[in-house]
Amino acid sequence: MSSSSATEAVQRIFKGIAKQKAKGDNFYDVCFSLADHGVGHRITKKVWPSRNTYWTVTKISFGDNSGGRLTSLKGKAYGVLTWNGVSDMKERPVIDPLEKNWTLFPYTMPTKAEKEAMAIAMKASRQQQKEQEGEQS
Repeated sequence: MSSSSATEAVQRIFKGIAKQKAKGDNFYDVCFSLADHGVGHRITKKVWPSRNTYWTVTKISFGDNSGGRLTSLKGKAYGVLTWNGVSDMKERPVIDPLEKNWTLFPYTMPTKAEKEAMAIAMKASRQQQKEQEGEQS
């Protein structure tokens, strides 16, 4: 495999990953990256209208992929639901954990200025990376 075809293959893979991430994270994705796999953390959906609505994770288990490693593509999650600030303190299975719109609580939509600042920072980071690659060549 030539280096240009390998580069193209890697670019296709990363474009696919970026496309998946643009759709959002499922409940397991969010918990997988947290300490204690999210137990004790509050997780909310981006589309829930109330700022005081979230799940407090009490138990979570992840499925195994074909290689025997944990994966965030399946599993079981349990928690206590707080809706509009009211909780019944009953542990229950999380509803719709595979939907792609979960995030840490509290979720706030980024402002236009925050989005622009992030774009500028990403551009500067890419430029710096290119300069470092040029120096190494």
